[in-house]
Amino acid sequence: MMATAEAATPSFDCDGVQSLAERLICRDDALAALDMRLAREFARALAQAAPGKVIDLLTDQRVWRAGLLKCGRTDSPKACIADAYERRMRTLVTGTEKPARSGR
Repeated sequence: MMATAEAATPSFDCDGVQSLAERLICRDDALAALDMRLAREFARALAQAAPGKVIDLLTDQRVWRAGLLKCGRTDSPKACIADAYERRMRTLVTGTEKPARSGR
């Protein structure tokens, strides 16, 4: 007998969310899983940040989140949200916003 997987839950409380982007994250398992991955990466980055860089990291996260919320106003909000999460995680892990170029 196969166990059923539980639905992914984002790192934030879905009760009373206002933005379309947040509602999509709450309703979509893949987006919710990305949110949880980012929450773990962000916590790791905060724990490893030099004391003088914590404020910068928090500010960058607020700016990133404001951009994420704008995804709800795009033609492809799910794709925009997924891309925003992937880019933010890459930034937290590598310290760079730009993806590596592939043979171009």
